[in-house]
Amino acid sequence: MELKLVDYIILMSVVVLLIVDHFIDGVPHNVVAWVFAGIIVYSLNYKKYKEESLEVIRNWQIISTVIISAMVLIFTIVGTVDEPGVSLTSGIFWFALLLSIFEIVYQSRQIKKGTDDR
Repeated sequence: MELKLVDYIILMSVVVLLIVDHFIDGVPHNVVAWVFAGIIVYSLNYKKYKEESLEVIRNWQIISTVIISAMVLIFTIVGTVDEPGVSLTSGIFWFALLLSIFEIVYQSRQIKKGTDDR
């Protein structure tokens, strides 16, 4: 799958957000967590309203979910802040992960049935 500039911007914004959340003290971590959730929801939906095939949408969701989950894992292990807003113990991360998995399964079923109800 070929990533576009917007895809890289979304992934880099999540990485920068995680860096700020895990390595800078004094940041309101609950705000960071909600911004993280907003970016995840946007990344799951922005390709649906373009002329992209269901396979491209599903592949983007798989790639972004794996990369973001790996980044959260790495930053949780390496991070220095005691209570980051986005970590393996935060509910917002697990909500975003479950939402992503739901979207991937839903897209896979649509591809299998040959339907497209965007």
